[in-house]
Amino acid sequence: MMAEPLLSVVLCSRNDRYMGDSRWRLRTALDYLGERVADLGFADRVEVLVTDWGSDVPLHEVVTLRPAAAAITSFVVVPPDIARRRQRDSPFPEVLALNAAARRARGRFIGRIDQDILVGERFLRVFAEAAGDGSPRWDRALLFANRRGIPYRFAAQGPSFANVTRFVRLAGESLKIERHNRYTGNVYWTSYVGMWLAHRDLWHECGGYDERMIYYNWMEADMICRLRPRYPILDLGLLSGYDFYHLEHYHPRASLFARAHVRKNAAVDLRAAAPALHPNASSWGLSDEALVVEPARVASPESLAPPDHRNDEVNAFAQNMAALARDMVADRAVIYWAVQTRLWGRRWRRLSGRGRQPAEGHS
Repeated sequence: MMAEPLLSVVLCSRNDRYMGDSRWRLRTALDYLGERVADLGFADRVEVLVTDWGSDVPLHEVVTLRPAAAAITSFVVVPPDIARRRQRDSPFPEVLALNAAARRARGRFIGRIDQDILVGERFLRVFAEAAGDGSPRWDRALLFANRRGIPYRFAAQGPSFANVTRFVRLAGESLKIERHNRYTGNVYWTSYVGMWLAHRDLWHECGGYDERMIYYNWMEADMICRLRPRYPILDLGLLSGYDFYHLEHYHPRASLFARAHVRKNAAVDLRAAAPALHPNASSWGLSDEALVVEPARVASPESLAPPDHRNDEVNAFAQNMAALARDMVADRAVIYWAVQTRLWGRRWRRLSGRGRQPAEGHS
């Protein structure tokens, strides 16, 4: 039996190419974390559990990883028949998938990320220093970090792993921190998640995510509201320099079109009394299902071989950045034109309606 790791990173995904090349985003995120863990010599202190929710072709068969990532990553496989039965009318119930990974996590702490979040070395150092000594300040606290956004126009190119790493190294600290939520007055722990982290005992005390919230939004806020009467909330983003980077997959012009999620969870009222601490059954996290946990597979040496000349990667990075600059300028121009067209269209309709008399026979 392996020693208990200090940190279990849990996430969920599915082999469905959601909003572009989701497999590339997942592979890149896992490889990035694996390399950072290996660089710090933390391989025996970190495990990664990916819940594969209902994939017809399992992710562990098609997503191969660099050796450092494969050594710490496993896939919790939820077969399609179980997924369909459990998710009801939700297209992807993150609360069920994440709880399945959390229930099987061995780490002293459990940290939840999205499947396209790059976890940086600065966070790992801060975490190891603060949590490794058994500090009660972290053992009995709720830690939430917002994230920085890697632009869609860079991520959508599917750049090489070396160039993703290069981008974060060169531009990471200048990337915008995503921590807004106008519904709550920008309370940071109700906004975009980089990592949601708590001791494993706290996850079990509250039963993880509320498994009734099978739709979209508010799942971390609800879990925090259930726990915050007992435990303080710490801003993990501030503590780690927001060392979490999201590979954006929303097209920058999406705001010009109607693109609402079909169904969302009810908003959490931060002023209301705390919900019940443990809303789930004792079998939360699909503990009553005999799920198989599969090890990650290592990518072939040929696919990992560096280019013959380092200049090839540098030239490709220059092309990535040139395309990023060109497309961002084009996006801003299109968005500005669309907004102005709609604005002047509304003004024209108001002006053209002035003085119009009602049709005869109508009051």
